[in-house]
Amino acid sequence: MFCGDRSNSRRPGVTKSDEAVADPIAPVEERARTSGGRFEFLDALRGLAAVAVVIGHCAELVWPGYARFSAADFGAGQFGVFVFFLVSGFIIPASLERGRSLGAFWVGRFFRLFPLFWIALIAAMILHSVGRYSLPPAFTANFGWHLATNFTMAQFFLGTPDTQVLIPGWTLSYELVFYLFVSLLLIGGLNRRSVPLAVLALGSILFAGIGLPIAMVNGADANLITRLLVALATVAVAVFFARRAATRRSAITAVLLAAIAIPLVLNQPGPSGYSAVIFATMFVGTVLYRMTAGEITPKLGWRVFWLAVFVILGLKLLQLHPTVDPATGASVTWRKEAFTLIAAYLLFAAALQLRRHSFPRPLLFLGRISFSLYLIHPLILKAVPHWTVPFAGIPATWLTWSSWMIAAIALATLTYYAIEKPFHTLGHRMIAKMDAP
Repeated sequence: MFCGDRSNSRRPGVTKSDEAVADPIAPVEERARTSGGRFEFLDALRGLAAVAVVIGHCAELVWPGYARFSAADFGAGQFGVFVFFLVSGFIIPASLERGRSLGAFWVGRFFRLFPLFWIALIAAMILHSVGRYSLPPAFTANFGWHLATNFTMAQFFLGTPDTQVLIPGWTLSYELVFYLFVSLLLIGGLNRRSVPLAVLALGSILFAGIGLPIAMVNGADANLITRLLVALATVAVAVFFARRAATRRSAITAVLLAAIAIPLVLNQPGPSGYSAVIFATMFVGTVLYRMTAGEITPKLGWRVFWLAVFVILGLKLLQLHPTVDPATGASVTWRKEAFTLIAAYLLFAAALQLRRHSFPRPLLFLGRISFSLYLIHPLILKAVPHWTVPFAGIPATWLTWSSWMIAAIALATLTYYAIEKPFHTLGHRMIAKMDAP
């Protein structure tokens, strides 16, 4: 079949609805160095991405000159975020396809993400109550509703960027919707059509940027027509995947997933073209996984990769009119996002080429605690005060930046071992019980 689909033959006892089991990620494990059951090159990328985000956020608050550079030339935080998106695109479909069931996949994702996310939200609320964590005015204007939407992790699609408690929360909203998409694709038997899906996503960027309104459900410009279009799109997607489902239960699941995913993604509050770039990036990551697993040829996989690079560069070159960043006053042109996003792609490609090699242990450790580091560091930036005077000849700005970095890594280490790891174990136990019958 197209895009390297394997034979439809199944192992004894594996039903059509369990086809994900028939293709574990063993071929990738044979082609990449692992440590403790984890791909070293992915952990190295996670570590670099998390550190880039924290370095960027810390530096932007300490040095106004760096904040202007970040806005106009190269955003370390945005760079790290797109590395994370490529990593998710690579590993999430693999995790889904090696799982015993769709339910087991979601149990694993829940225990991987939500416990720490909820604890971080609670910590932010506690710090806010003692005056050590500021909340945006838009959030406090409707406190109860926005707190509830933040706990869903889909807050970026349910409100506005100014209603988020945690700075990195918007990326997790995209991750969550991507999980919904790949789950739908699995139910519909289209999960291995990664090449046409990536090309379709890349081709949709320009259309989304020009013709797709933002916040079509509850935005300022939302109306009866936009909401009707959202409803029609939701019904169309639900019917399409329900008809392709192998069982009635899978069809019902497809309808529920579509009813959540489509209204969310069509209600995103930022530029529609940028959202399309994000989803295209994750699907490109999936293509690279298919290539690494031997499901498609390296030639085809790298062609899709370079197509994505040139599409991003070409679309940014079309952005001829500079804008002014309201926070720094810097002039923002096409080069900032082009350089930042392409750098993320190139780093991922370099790490993928080195996947058979070992990576430095400190970097792998940072990869293990990367989710904690990524999620927890905003608490440090707001709770730990600035240095106001130099110490031992070290400028106060460098003391502040260093203190934040050290405190963020230390707290992330603590939360990883005290919160993340125990909940990972609990999730694995629940999945094992689900698989036992």
